[in-house]
Amino acid sequence: MNASRLLAGFALLLSSSAAVANPAAKAECLPKVEKAWIRAAPLAATTLAGYALLRNDCDRPFVLTGAKSPDFMMAQLHESKMMDGTMQMRHAKRTVIAARASLQLAPGEYHLMLMHPRRAMPEGKLVRVDFLLEDGRSFPADFKVLKEPPK
Repeated sequence: MNASRLLAGFALLLSSSAAVANPAAKAECLPKVEKAWIRAAPLAATTLAGYALLRNDCDRPFVLTGAKSPDFMMAQLHESKMMDGTMQMRHAKRTVIAARASLQLAPGEYHLMLMHPRRAMPEGKLVRVDFLLEDGRSFPADFKVLKEPPK
């Protein structure tokens, strides 16, 4: 019994010292979110749109599979495309952000659809959105409700 405890303690010591010796091993590279905003809408609006720049400074691609926010019953990534002369919007269930590239969420392109707010969304309110990745991880962003895009 004492020998197994000693071995378990030694294994724990080795793994923690390896993490201290290589701090980069602990730090994980995730996309960053810039200029995040939600277009202000009348307080009775049931759907709002969110925009931002998602920047992947990492050496590998990421696959976005969704989004969630405690302030909305549902959050989805959508893509708008011109098809047969008509602008159509579809739920983007799997979107790749290439390594060292970015994805622009903008009107008429990729954007967040934020449906059924759980509370009022007045101008100036901060909203937390978590972007979901295919590998099970997520990364957060704070979106501000604004009438115009941030400069």
